[in-house]
Amino acid sequence: MLKLGGTVALLNMLLNAGIAWLVLHSLETVPLWGPASIASFMLCSGGLAGFIFGYIATRATWFALRSSQALPLHWHLKSQTLIDRLPGGTFNRSFILGLCGILFTYLTLLLLEVQDRPGLLLHEFMVLICIQAALAGAGVTAMAFYRALGDRKIAKTKMAAFQKSNFS
Repeated sequence: MLKLGGTVALLNMLLNAGIAWLVLHSLETVPLWGPASIASFMLCSGGLAGFIFGYIATRATWFALRSSQALPLHWHLKSQTLIDRLPGGTFNRSFILGLCGILFTYLTLLLLEVQDRPGLLLHEFMVLICIQAALAGAGVTAMAFYRALGDRKIAKTKMAAFQKSNFS
């Protein structure tokens, strides 16, 4: 999980920094609200990152479970957290994680609004985007990975195979 989370965080940070630079490099100050603004860029990137990386992390975890690179978690071994309440299907889970990415971004925008920041200088915006992208990528990957370890359809088949091989 650490390798996957670190890779996703770095990839998301570089991707967002590159796109932000291409789209907004001509601006000296990036406004907080508007069509070419902090809000529009961060809301789009937060939602897409949550969806895409949630999907990839779920699929990668399922692959690791099927190839016995990871062992499944069962409900009695887990603490029954909010993450355990994420949907079981890949698309539904990715959709909810995309909404979580938008919520995380919206909270960041509210903090900027409370500070009475009408905008950020381009280099400040780039730092903010890199931090937000890395945290969102790593966070979504960790949540999707942890939840996918407890997916029942994968866990049942892997645990049955494990018990058969070890207790027969």
